[in-house]
Amino acid sequence: MKYHRRFQWLAIPVVSIYDHVKYRYRVIGRENIPEGGCVVVANHTQWADPVLVATALGHQNDFAAMAKKELFEIKGLGPLITALGAFPVDRGRADLTAIKTALRAVRDGRKLLIFPEGTTKHKEGDEVKEGAARIALKTGAPILPLYISENKKFRSKVYVVIGEPFVPEPTRTKEGYRRLSDEIMQRIYSLKETI
Repeated sequence: MKYHRRFQWLAIPVVSIYDHVKYRYRVIGRENIPEGGCVVVANHTQWADPVLVATALGHQNDFAAMAKKELFEIKGLGPLITALGAFPVDRGRADLTAIKTALRAVRDGRKLLIFPEGTTKHKEGDEVKEGAARIALKTGAPILPLYISENKKFRSKVYVVIGEPFVPEPTRTKEGYRRLSDEIMQRIYSLKETI
């Protein structure tokens, strides 16, 4: 199965209902979502995070998402998340196919979701992956930071805070990529203070 914009458009309102039934769910800062392609970056603590981000972006925004390749090996799940805009990435190596897919998505005007922490087992302050920084710099697209509440339980208050987009200073050095990756996470976690 391939990505289907119409399926994504129809599915997001249904997912939104699920989010509002399961949690006391609130989105702050939707007005910060830019027009056209951008790199959406968020913290990642639970499996529900991609669903919460999709709802926050809304069905009117065409988006794509990098997801670990293991998810696509689960029977029935792979075709579903592919149709919704996800594509696989092998986290154990430099996955050129995933990188090309990501670059194309942003250049085509889609919102590309990446979790720089790479895993839900990541803790604030741990080193993050540089993929989001590299893709933003390569495309010249703005970076849109999001913070997602970390303790998500049934009927608990869950927030997605959308920060202001920013365009990073150009760099081609390893140190520059690392600095930008650190800045991305600082911007994400600073949004926690707005809740």
